[in-house]
Amino acid sequence: MHSRPWLWPNLLSLDAPIVALLWQLLFVRCFHGSLGMLPAALLAVAVWLIYVADRTLDAWRGSIEQPRHEFYRRHWRAVLPVWIAALGTGAWLAWSRLPGPLFIEGAAVASGTGLYLAAVHMGLFRRANSKESAVAVLFGLGASLAAWPGVRTTSDVLAILLFSGLCWMNCAAIDDWEHGHELRPPVMVAAGLVALIAAFLLRDHRPILGGAETAGAFGLVLLDRLRGRYSAEALRVLADVVLLTPIVFLPIVT
Repeated sequence: MHSRPWLWPNLLSLDAPIVALLWQLLFVRCFHGSLGMLPAALLAVAVWLIYVADRTLDAWRGSIEQPRHEFYRRHWRAVLPVWIAALGTGAWLAWSRLPGPLFIEGAAVASGTGLYLAAVHMGLFRRANSKESAVAVLFGLGASLAAWPGVRTTSDVLAILLFSGLCWMNCAAIDDWEHGHELRPPVMVAAGLVALIAAFLLRDHRPILGGAETAGAFGLVLLDRLRGRYSAEALRVLADVVLLTPIVFLPIVT
């Protein structure tokens, strides 16, 4: 671990919260909403809790194919008290400080996530596509949750759905690369659809979101074309780096 510092965010499950926060901010800004520190912090904590739980449960079940699973197999005793403290603090803050509608919506997404984790680790998701689709929907809903009050048009809903599609592409790409395969054809088709829909349907209403989603989709395709230059571990990290496109688009949101 110490010889590969670029892998630390992935091992510590910090990469997904960073991605979620950036997209949350972009959605809120594009939908002309406001984002306080508490919803942002709770989103980061929730995503971290989910990813740590998922990877730890994988490790306990004997799945140590990837460095992130090996990390939690070795260090779960040290991580568990932090996880419990974060869960308790986050739940109390959400219950006591969040506005009622946002709390209810967040609780609904959290319940769906809990059901997802239970289904995965009870073996109910037999096909990888099912797991990837569930992750994509939940991640897309969670990252856009604070912006829902600003959803007004079909284009707004479409922008959220496209982001879920981008999340699915990310999950599918990681699975393919970690098994030594090139991107499956549906991912390539999805990338083209994201770009096409974003270009023609979002250009007048949500061009910034459309641009960020298109850039992320094309970034995954480009990374696939260059996959022979990188290890599976590096590709896993770069797949999330590609989703940091809001960094480029946030400064131009009006």
